[in-house]
Amino acid sequence: MSTPTAKVISVGIVDDSARDRERIVELLEHYQTQHLVHLHIRQFEDGAALLENYRPDYDVLFLDIQMGGIDGMKTAAAIRRVDSSVIVIFVTKTAQYATSGYAVDAQGYLLKPVSSFAFDAELTRSLRHLNRMKRDSILVGSSVAPRKVDVADILYIESRKHKLTVHTIDEHISFNGTLKDFETLLAPHNFYRSNSGYLVSLRHVEAIDREDCIMSNGDALKVSRARKKGLLEALTDYIGGKVV
Repeated sequence: MSTPTAKVISVGIVDDSARDRERIVELLEHYQTQHLVHLHIRQFEDGAALLENYRPDYDVLFLDIQMGGIDGMKTAAAIRRVDSSVIVIFVTKTAQYATSGYAVDAQGYLLKPVSSFAFDAELTRSLRHLNRMKRDSILVGSSVAPRKVDVADILYIESRKHKLTVHTIDEHISFNGTLKDFETLLAPHNFYRSNSGYLVSLRHVEAIDREDCIMSNGDALKVSRARKKGLLEALTDYIGGKVV
């Protein structure tokens, strides 16, 4: 059976046991031979080593839970603050931590010693999930500290005095940039420029009230007169209706 994706997959292995890391490497190398994928693999001896200069460019992370220093759960929690999309698979000696993984949106668990069958099944499932969601995440923030966010979580992007603020469901991320760059990037994802200062996600527009665009979080964003008709047309097209 072939894998559902053919791109280069960036994989991180975090475990304070060199032998356990090598076991995962062995399984990954076997997987890429059998499934004809290209895996870029990096190893880390503990959570601190991964978190130092972490950039959100990993696709899959295998995290040992019980490690000295920063354990797997704390490592995953720190990663989730800057990377909402990376697939986290915990590798552990006991299943007692399974329910704790919901807090950090873990994709799955592998019990040590890791069997080839369980590993292949988990990685195949994860790559299918990755293939479905990969198009729906973007990097935002400064070039030295980029953040990966899900497009579906972005309510709108605001531009003020050459500074952008990405308003998501959970947070606000500010950095220097131009709205035009994101307007092009997000055009296929149902975003619309409501005026010179706002790029709004149509999925999060609750209503158009006179000159305001009401977002799902209650924010009222001014709509320019010149763009109001276009916004209404884009919104009704998005929801499958028509302008009357």
